[in-house]
Amino acid sequence: LLLLFFIFPGCTNKKKDNKEIIILGSLLYLNSQKKVGDFNCNTSPSPKSFAEFRSAIDTLNTSAYKCSECHGVNTAQSNFIITNFSSVAERVNAGNPDSSVLYFKVKQGGSMNAYSNANVRQAIYCWIENGANP
Repeated sequence: LLLLFFIFPGCTNKKKDNKEIIILGSLLYLNSQKKVGDFNCNTSPSPKSFAEFRSAIDTLNTSAYKCSECHGVNTAQSNFIITNFSSVAERVNAGNPDSSVLYFKVKQGGSMNAYSNANVRQAIYCWIENGANP
């Protein structure tokens, strides 16, 4: 808001003309669409529930190795089952993907990055950002 007072110094008590209103509206719109974090969770894939998360992970992973091949019920490497909410919830900090082990593992430089892609990373990031709901 402080920036707006520098851009529109005489707008506080004077009648605004249409041009100032259009510029102000444009600035407010652009700020509302600003990407926060690694992904814009207003776009797809942005799962809200664990069922949507599981579906996204299954369908978006184009790697030769799907997450569930190593982290499924019968394989559970590192004692982690990607299809089990409790197992996944232990590795996330709801609302904060950047402090979540699951996202840390799949993001650029993470140990599981090679088995992921941008869509899988976004689905994981946004599910956590959206609250990591069951």
